[in-house]
Amino acid sequence: MSTNHSDADATRRAAYRSIRSIFETPIMDDYKWAKIPDIPADMIFLDLEDSVPPASKEPARERAVGYLRDPSFFGGRPTLARPNHLSTVWGREDVIALAEAGVGCMAYPKLESYEELLEIIELLAEHGATPDIYAIVEASGAMMDIKEISRHPQVVSLMFGPGDMSVEMGIPLLEPNGDLNPVFQPMKSQAVVAAAAAHIGVSDIVYAPDYRDYAEVRRRGVESRRQGFTALSTFYPPHVAIIHEIFTPSAEEIEAAQELIELYEEVLAQGRPAALTASGETVLVHDYEKARSLVARAR
Repeated sequence: MSTNHSDADATRRAAYRSIRSIFETPIMDDYKWAKIPDIPADMIFLDLEDSVPPASKEPARERAVGYLRDPSFFGGRPTLARPNHLSTVWGREDVIALAEAGVGCMAYPKLESYEELLEIIELLAEHGATPDIYAIVEASGAMMDIKEISRHPQVVSLMFGPGDMSVEMGIPLLEPNGDLNPVFQPMKSQAVVAAAAAHIGVSDIVYAPDYRDYAEVRRRGVESRRQGFTALSTFYPPHVAIIHEIFTPSAEEIEAAQELIELYEEVLAQGRPAALTASGETVLVHDYEKARSLVARAR
């Protein structure tokens, strides 16, 4: 499948890659939901799946549809609606209801294959919707098809979710010391590479044993950024500011990047392929391109 995209398509995908935080809170919890306007997350998750008990599935669907039809509650921020999986008794009706409400961006859980992605997109189109898709990679089948999934023109981001995958594989999610089971690291890298190749976003979840340990949340968030993830999702409001700090270039980073850009462009104009910084470090074209990307992300 070709990865050539129009300028408009590239701009759309870049907008999703600029999203740093995705905030989730139970849609049927009125107390927590009322706080959303004051939580400065970049994107709000409208979840009908894990955070909704079976007895509340239909009322939650009705509430989500209402917010999609009148999103003023979110103050102009994008929303990400997640239906139940098609294999459940609620999944098909969820997808149809979201489509008919004009869903602009939808996350699909427990995606099993590229063929299932096409099935979801076809069902949405039958009911008048062609939303952007966040493909949630939390099943082994999705890992096998991740290249094709990430390159579909409607897919704008991957979401890596090891929780359900640990259940499917019958292994612990976390090590005794609280670290993520190392078996997931190659899968995370695979998701990052697939997203980069398709020029789309890829989000991670901070699995800190104590979500109130902000230093540990920060450490794991920095690790995710260094691994190539473009965003983090969270359910705890104090995490949002930490996430934004991690994924927003600092003034020092911007200044260093601008100096590197100027230095490299100066030697490039002289016909040389590399530069040396004042401290003797070599600057090559990939350093230059990364610096340009950082400055662009800061604008």
